[in-house]
Amino acid sequence: MYNSTSVVQREKVFKLDKAGIIDIAVNGAKDVMRCAEQRPETDWYFQYSPESFTGTELDFAVEVCDAVTDIWQPTPERKVILNLPSTVEMATPNVYADQIEWFCRHVKKRDSVIISLHTHNDRGCGVAASELGLMAGAERVEGTLLGNGERTGNLDVVVMGMNMYSQGVDPELNFSDMDRICAVVKECTQIDIQPRHPYAGSLVFTAFSGSHQDAIKKSLNVHQEDDAWEIAYLPIDPRDVGRTYQDVIRVNSQSGKGGVAYVLDNKYGYQLPRWLQIEFSRIVQKAAEDSGQEIAPEEIWQLFEQSYLNLSSPLILQTFSIEKSGEKETVSGTIDLEGQEFHVQGQGSGMLAAFSNALQSTLGIEFQLLEYGEHALSPELNRRGSDLYSAKI
Repeated sequence: MYNSTSVVQREKVFKLDKAGIIDIAVNGAKDVMRCAEQRPETDWYFQYSPESFTGTELDFAVEVCDAVTDIWQPTPERKVILNLPSTVEMATPNVYADQIEWFCRHVKKRDSVIISLHTHNDRGCGVAASELGLMAGAERVEGTLLGNGERTGNLDVVVMGMNMYSQGVDPELNFSDMDRICAVVKECTQIDIQPRHPYAGSLVFTAFSGSHQDAIKKSLNVHQEDDAWEIAYLPIDPRDVGRTYQDVIRVNSQSGKGGVAYVLDNKYGYQLPRWLQIEFSRIVQKAAEDSGQEIAPEEIWQLFEQSYLNLSSPLILQTFSIEKSGEKETVSGTIDLEGQEFHVQGQGSGMLAAFSNALQSTLGIEFQLLEYGEHALSPELNRRGSDLYSAKI
């Protein structure tokens, strides 16, 4: 049950003095108890809310609540809930928390009541007020999924719970499939979810900025599965709410080399050397500027193919063998070039040096190998044991 205790409601709505408001609360408490006694087979829990608590004199709010608990006679084993709402958010969250702390210190039967919070979002601080209210002594909160409620809404249970989770406190709420939660809420309320809504929005784990993308990519590169979650710009692991890393980095004209490199590595398995990251990112940025839109991973791959893999007939290594003698290695193999088969052989200090010498001496291709990296081209090629050697020549 609840009744309003604020000065405005007393004087302009109920047109009663404080004694009249207390009478309403006490009579309501008696009615509730009488109705409960008529159904002894039901397990009853009582809650009283001095609505407009934040607009009420604190000593009067305590007086009304004490009058109600005197009727209900709660015990530490059978507590009642005193719900203290910020029905209209009138001040900063710290002021609300001070009110909660004062109330907790002065209310009777403190060991037999649960102090609950019911915050609204008129100033955009519903979550902050609840968090500080809990720190001030409250034990319970009321709210709504994604903050949907009257006027500007209530405490957002999703944000509140995930804030606790991000600080290592288990809210005992399951947000592991956030997309489904959003879909059900949207279907029920017919209200769209803002793309940058904390934790639930479609873009909250997405970085378009080049500096952010670079930091995320470098953090993920060194992150181990069993490590504590410490990734730049990502307060929680997106997988904890059912999201994937595919959405972490998306590329537009504001993105830099890190974002482009992440997409090629994460989706296609290409680990670009730094010089190629810089060079190719300029190509992608120009394409994004020309289109004025985000560049999808498939488009990035097409640009990479057009720019660097557009050979009409690449060299195909069909067979090879390696022999080691002292510090030297000899590589022999069969190369397919434009439909013709060539046998190559070369010697050098290491396999790559030997193979490079074999290509230059047999096919007459002159180049200098400056750096290389190796990775599987695809799961299928990986099963066949084929590797790609990307070289700057």
